[in-house]
Amino acid sequence: MSDRRLDALSDGILRPVVFFPLLAGLAMLSVYGVIQTGLVLTDRWDRSLMARLEYYRSHQPEVMVSRYEDRLRAVRVALRKRGYDAGPTGAAMDAPTAEALRSFQRRQGLPVTGRPDQTTISALGLEQ
Repeated sequence: MSDRRLDALSDGILRPVVFFPLLAGLAMLSVYGVIQTGLVLTDRWDRSLMARLEYYRSHQPEVMVSRYEDRLRAVRVALRKRGYDAGPTGAAMDAPTAEALRSFQRRQGLPVTGRPDQTTISALGLEQ
């Protein structure tokens, strides 16, 4: 008796009118599952990325920044002593300072970078 019911059910499901909509529904559920899994993983990755970003922001190396600012000020003072217009004494590197560095590097025969690199700092007589 149960074999008859199973056969009747199987014959009914395997009809194209029933089978293809069921197959399409199963495919849609599969795609939905893949999309949901991707969204969950992306959300987890975003949260992890935001946590790392927050950690790095809260642990920024203030010492390195202050050393850079001090070194840039010293470079500007040394350039001014040698007659170059190094621009204002702000903390950021600006166009007048870069031009003064390029000019100094050209006259000293150094690689012209416009940056206070190690060879330029040594040529200015400053210690790293």
